[in-house]
Amino acid sequence: MNKVFEGVRDFKRGLGILFGKPQAGEGDRKLAKMSKIIVAQIPMYGKNQVRTQVIKSIESDLKKAKKKGGKEAVNAMIDNAISTPEYMELLRKLGMDEPHLRALAIGINRGNK
Repeated sequence: MNKVFEGVRDFKRGLGILFGKPQAGEGDRKLAKMSKIIVAQIPMYGKNQVRTQVIKSIESDLKKAKKKGGKEAVNAMIDNAISTPEYMELLRKLGMDEPHLRALAIGINRGNK
């Protein structure tokens, strides 16, 4: 019975994150909201699978930014991500940090990926 109540509570929290307004804070609030959703997926899918998808997503987003605005857009995107505490918390849970983001950006800016 306790598991049912935990499931209902988690479901309500999930709905609150999905449809609620982003909480006030530093950085990109939409990115913070998505970070919370991704953190909630770690127990379900596993850290390694979520990490792989996050890295693919980062690379894809950086490639799009480079096509639109060049190196400046890529650097602005990285700075925006670093200024969002929830996103950095997500990356730390996945075993990543700021140097990993910078390395991905360098790879995109050089055209290696």
